[in-house]
Order: sequence, then structure tokens, then C-alpha cells
Amino acid sequence: MNRARIRCALTALPVLAITLTACGGGGGAQKAASDHRLTVWMMTGGPGDSPLVKDVDAQFEKAHPGMKVDVQIQQWDGVATKITTALAGGNPPDIVEMGNTQTPLQTYSGGLADLTADKASFAGSDSWLTGLSGPSQFGGKLYAVPLYGGTKVVMYNKKMFADAGITPPKSVADLQKDCATLAAAHRGTANFSGFYLPGQYWFNGMPFLFAKGGTVARQQGGTWKAEMGSAANRAGLTAWKSFQNACSTPSSVGVNTDSPDQDQLFADGKAAMEYVKAWEPAAVVEKNPGMKGNIGFFAMPGYTAGSTMPVIVSGSTIGIAAASPDKKAAEDWLRVITGKSFQQKMARELNLLPISPDFTPAGVPEQLTVASEASKNSRALPNSPGEATLETERYNEQFFSKIAGGADIASSSAAYDKHATDAFNSLSN
Repeated sequence: MNRARIRCALTALPVLAITLTACGGGGGAQKAASDHRLTVWMMTGGPGDSPLVKDVDAQFEKAHPGMKVDVQIQQWDGVATKITTALAGGNPPDIVEMGNTQTPLQTYSGGLADLTADKASFAGSDSWLTGLSGPSQFGGKLYAVPLYGGTKVVMYNKKMFADAGITPPKSVADLQKDCATLAAAHRGTANFSGFYLPGQYWFNGMPFLFAKGGTVARQQGGTWKAEMGSAANRAGLTAWKSFQNACSTPSSVGVNTDSPDQDQLFADGKAAMEYVKAWEPAAVVEKNPGMKGNIGFFAMPGYTAGSTMPVIVSGSTIGIAAASPDKKAAEDWLRVITGKSFQQKMARELNLLPISPDFTPAGVPEQLTVASEASKNSRALPNSPGEATLETERYNEQFFSKIAGGADIASSSAAYDKHATDAFNSLSN
């Protein structure tokens, strides 16, 4: 496959509207020589946006006297375009952080250095979370390494559970019954949800499909085919719609987690359960200090008693520009930030999920321990650069909201498959 041609093909990505300047011939120009400085692009909200990253820089600089690290924080909005353009140019940053759903676009583009031969030198590489390691590869080669993960768990109000005489359920059917029990106990609370679940929350919806044996898409002979219309996925969508409609308020069907703010609803006693990221419990306590000590967690239960729903692991990966003159030094910096010592410090202080379940230290908040265990049963999204298109369009959010709102599952799934198949194959030769 011609890498230069792939770079040029990226200019056709309709949603991301990428414009590159280094297409054709031999691809992007190389930096002339090392300037003894590593330029690192890291994203807001991650470890690079924390004082902890200075520990990484200090350890690296001790091993590389005379070389400095310049960490530059990037905003998520429009970053896929910005990274792709920078990697194709003549003076890219040496190291770039990417969201895991954006990573296939970069591994596909040819702008990242091949790390395949050195994979074993990265700690925990044999047990990386699949939701991060899968997007880091293209064509059987490794072009990025996982940086941190995150997945969702169920947060519940302990007092509400105790007052209703229920405990964390063993199956999703039991959970749905608990929603009814909680709603009956709080019938005097307007717009109360046993389990508040916005219709756009596809990170909760997809696990219902995965647990039925479904998958978003498959690749055969270099061509992707979306499979939302499969029997397994239709069964999962039916189950998810039933759960969402039974457990959450009718007004939640068309919204996301931010509008209204689901953590505010939980803090105000408007919901007994929510599906949350690791940092959200702290937000709840900040909004209502009386909730401290009254919050518990469990993994989303599966269809059979004692099982859990497969989760989607989100998070970031990190790679080295193919045009960097300091690839070996950049790899050393990556080994520090992805190493067990820093990953454990990151988990304890930032509530971010380490890239390997084996790295999760003792003493982290309960929600992170539950998330780490849940991440052992995970499913990866399609390893296609077109996944970034669906993300930019918020297509999955719209689709699940339509299903929650009562749209016909068969015809909606057929429309999804047509659109997603086109997106997944949009950069094929």
C-alpha cells in the first residue's frame, strides 16, 4: 500500500475537512537535524495537562543530559485535523497524543513512526487494554502505544438502595426490576429515574449489543462492512431500548450526559443510578457534599446472572512522528510515561485507568478498581480511520437516541450500515 497516496487520500475525508501540504512523491519532509528538544503535544484533561508530567520530563532529562522536553497542551476540538496536518508537514512535533477513536486515522496516514520492533520494550505490552492497543496498529504493525484508559461503571446511591431493600444486581434483568422498585419508592419526586440514562449515551448502548454477540463492523479483504443490522445487534438494540425506556425518564430520550448534567441530577436525588466515568463521583460530591460516603459502584451486569456487559475502553494513545530526528529519545520518553511506576501514580492521583489491568495499584478509589476489573471484558470499536468521521458527526449518539425514541430498529440499522460502511471505507484505495 502506497503511504504517500494514503496521505493524499486523507484530503478527501469529508467531515474532518483535512488539508495537507506534504502529499505526493516521497511524502513529508524530514527535520534537518535534532534541536536537542522533544516537542510533545498532549491533550487537555490527560496526564500531560497535570503537574505529574514534570516527573516524566525529569526522569527523561536525567537519562538524556542536554535534551529538554516541551509539552504543549492541545484542545480536543479539531485536533484530528491539526495532528494529521502537522505530521504530514516538515516540522512536526516529535510526540503526539491522540484519542483512541482518532488513532486509526493517524496510523493509516503514514505520519507515525513504526514501533513494531520495539513493542516488547514497553512495560505491560502483552496485556494492554484492547480498546487502546487495537487502534494503535495498522497493517499488522504498531504505530502508537496506549497512554491511559477509561471506562464506565454504574454509580448508585447507597441510601436509596438500602431504603428500597435492594443490593447491586446480578443481571440486567434484575437491574431493570430494581429500577421499578426505586421509581415506586420515589414516586413523589418529579422526573425521578431509577437509572438515569440519556438516549444519546451510546457507550452504554453498545455493550448491550456486544453481550448478544454483536459487533459494529468486520473487515474482509481490506473492505469494511458495518453489521448493525445483524440479528445479534438487533436483539441488543431491542434490549437496550427496553432498559432505557423502563429505567430513565421520557425526557432523557433525546439528550446527552451534559444537558442536563447527569451528575447534578444524581447529586439532587433525581436518580438512584448512572453510568459514569471515574471522575464523576467527585463532581457529585462537589455539587452536594452530603453525598460523600453515600456512593457505591458496580460493573454493568450482563444478561446472565454473575456476568458483566463488555465495556468500551476509551482513552488516549501516544505516538512518535515519522519525521522526528529524535525517535530513539522519544521512545525513551514514551517508556517512562507508559511505565508501571508512572501509570500507578497517574491512577492514584488522576483517577485515570492504567493501560494494563496489571498496573492498577491498591488504594485507588473504588470506581477505578471496579472499572479496572470491568475492562478485562472489553470490546474494541472498528480499527478504521472512518471511526473518527462517525465521532465527529456524533452519528452513534444520534442513532441510539432514535432507537430509544422508538424508531424502527430494522430500517434504522440498515441506514446505519450504509452510512457507517461508507465512512469506514472512505479512505480505501
